[in-house]
Amino acid sequence: MVDIQSKGNMYKVVVDYTPSDADNDVVREGIIASNENIVGERDRAFSIFLKNDSGKVFGGIQAFLGTESVYIDVLWVEEILQKQGYGTKLLDAVEREAIKNGCVFSLVDTWDFQAEEFYLKNGYERIGELKNYWLGHSKIFLRKNLRHSNKEI
Repeated sequence: MVDIQSKGNMYKVVVDYTPSDADNDVVREGIIASNENIVGERDRAFSIFLKNDSGKVFGGIQAFLGTESVYIDVLWVEEILQKQGYGTKLLDAVEREAIKNGCVFSLVDTWDFQAEEFYLKNGYERIGELKNYWLGHSKIFLRKNLRHSNKEI
């Protein structure tokens, strides 16, 4: 723990391996508000799910909508359902939603051991790579121009 005094107040730097959602929300809201002051907008979080008839989730996408782009934060499909087209259906749904909201680009990043080929097959292009980013693995950044997409709105 590190004590810091500023303007008559005492502050402590605290390492917390079990942070509360409330504490994490304060930090997340702080950076979002700071970014909003600069770019003039706040991305909107939304999710798309793959559910069975009883409502159990077997996959989904968590994404953020901005004015000109959608950022895919998480795309996951239960292992037993992979390679059956569900990932593509989820991706199509996100892209349609983005186009409906005026987005021009879809952005995503993945690890070299995850889904680069999946995104390339779905019209994304590699725009960057951070080699040796984590335990010898590379982080791959991809983008798709939605203006050239044939998604129905």
